[in-house]
Amino acid sequence: MPTRVLIADAEEVVRVGLRAILATGTEFEVVADTGDGKEAVERALADGPDVCVMGTTLGGLDGLAVVRALTGTGCRVVVLTSSTSDDDFCAAMRGGAHAFLAKSLSPPLLRQGIRLAASGAYALSPSAAESLRGLLNGCRHLPDDGCRHLPAEPTHPLSPSELQVAGLVAAGRTDQEIADRRGVSVSAVKKTVSQCRRKVAAKNRVELARWAWLNGLETPDPGPAAALPPAAPPPRPDHAPLAAAVAGGALAG
Repeated sequence: MPTRVLIADAEEVVRVGLRAILATGTEFEVVADTGDGKEAVERALADGPDVCVMGTTLGGLDGLAVVRALTGTGCRVVVLTSSTSDDDFCAAMRGGAHAFLAKSLSPPLLRQGIRLAASGAYALSPSAAESLRGLLNGCRHLPDDGCRHLPAEPTHPLSPSELQVAGLVAAGRTDQEIADRRGVSVSAVKKTVSQCRRKVAAKNRVELARWAWLNGLETPDPGPAAALPPAAPPPRPDHAPLAAAVAGGALAG
């Protein structure tokens, strides 16, 4: 069954472009598109799409207000924007968005971001991931009560292998990418991620990534040389792999 998508953006050229991108293959079905925020909410409630891909500027109702209005409806929101503002990023994610993606993303990465959001994951384009990292790094310098919602200190020390996996999670690597990098099975990675989460009292991968960032694990030891992929030239900023983390405390991976 295809993922049902609602498109909401003030610019018609963007809506037409998104339709064309999502029409490739049978994975996605666009149920409607609109440039009006109020209509976007009405169509989401009437048509029951899985995902709403939307810009932050809409007629009738502000885009961030649409994000908040769709929270709890079962429709996951992917914010597609040219904004690099930390305030816009924080407002969107606090409002309930599952993805914050740059309009400069390539079509394959855009589809990947929508796919992640539809599955219950969070997806960030590289520029948004840098914003998050900067905000979390700033949190390191707050008073003791300034980060009350951070995961607790580990109940048991993490092993070197667990520290490395936690660092790779913080770098936005998927279980498959971690498995390939470390030369182990995906099931072994899932087990290690679960152990890490249990030890640091993290409800999900997002909290595990945050714990790793705040403890300086964002540049982990790459592991055995034989397990590393061939070197490649650095990608353009918004054509790098998306940073993603699975949401929901009940999910082990």
